[in-house]
Amino acid sequence: FIISVEGLIVTNKHVVSEVNAKYKVITKDDKEYEVVKISRDPANDIAILKINPSASSGLRAAELGDSSTLRVGQFVIAIGTALGEFRHTVTTGVISGLGRGITAASPYEGYAEKLDDIIQTDAAINFGNSGGPLINFGGEVIGVNTAVDTSATGIGFSIPINQIKPALESVKKFGKIKISPSTLPEDIK
Repeated sequence: FIISVEGLIVTNKHVVSEVNAKYKVITKDDKEYEVVKISRDPANDIAILKINPSASSGLRAAELGDSSTLRVGQFVIAIGTALGEFRHTVTTGVISGLGRGITAASPYEGYAEKLDDIIQTDAAINFGNSGGPLINFGGEVIGVNTAVDTSATGIGFSIPINQIKPALESVKKFGKIKISPSTLPEDIK
């Protein structure tokens, strides 16, 4: 999802995991943009893409909320491309839990990643919804949809937007995600 009219887009790292691939962004109005830069967070399932829109592109940035104010039972909306086919899918639900820790694995790419302090929701998050926003009823992005529990029904997970904000500031300031070595897990250092 677009977070600046200058062309910054937030998604999950696993969505753009192929380092040598070329990626493009297709907006709701079917305009296509080549991704010119990808910044991947080595410790989290976060990636920030850069496109070069024209001044007349009409890009609209999502408003970012504050995930520290979330409460269990709060209504949310999940947006994504369900099954990689059904663009602009919108589902609703509630926040089912906060501060969850999971191991997210991709059966297609053969990796697993430990994610901590994430949001659990019963809003339908399907394969293909990864990288889409989780939105509060005020229209603010409060999370990034990232994983589902395939052994259950209605258990999805999103990375809180407050975990993504430092990566966004780093990209704006340095042109890439800079993470302090002290914040990296031991197996990545």
